[in-house]
Amino acid sequence: MGRPARFTDHDLIAATTRVAARLGPAQTTLALIAKEARAPVGSVYHRYPSKGALLAEAWIESAAAFGLRFRAVLAQAKTIDQALQAALITPQFARDNHAGGVILFTHRRDDFLDDAPEESRNRAAQQTSEVLHEVADAAKRLLSTDPRGRDKLSLALIGLPYGAVRMFLPHVVPPADLESVIAEAARAAVASCIH
Repeated sequence: MGRPARFTDHDLIAATTRVAARLGPAQTTLALIAKEARAPVGSVYHRYPSKGALLAEAWIESAAAFGLRFRAVLAQAKTIDQALQAALITPQFARDNHAGGVILFTHRRDDFLDDAPEESRNRAAQQTSEVLHEVADAAKRLLSTDPRGRDKLSLALIGLPYGAVRMFLPHVVPPADLESVIAEAARAAVASCIH
């Protein structure tokens, strides 16, 4: 009977997220991840074939946590005001999970996926696709008479909140009062006559 593991895959992914948020993906190494997780480097290599595989898992886990919250708000929205609450998920996520927010909102996705296994790249693409699909569905339901509804909702729910939190990340957690600014900007984007 083998010894029980002193750390889990989740521990390694969380350590990767913290190191990559602090140093960026290019400066993240398996040795630093192992040190952060308090795990032997050999054990990290035993579980993950490369730094690229771990970086991909860190991005996927952060994107999945964000996407779950974001999609839930949109799926339940019966009005445009309810849908616009999804714009607030970005700053909330960055406050609740600072390292995950830094990974998602201050780096290019490809910085975490360039050296990832194909299966990981496919899972990451699926995360992005699910978020965009939910935005498109909400636009069809709630802005069906507006030919630019999808573009307006994408700006309101993705573009504006993303830009707003990037003003603070990676070094500062976005303040709670940023939400009122994002909410007002999101309402204005949907009401606009974007051409």
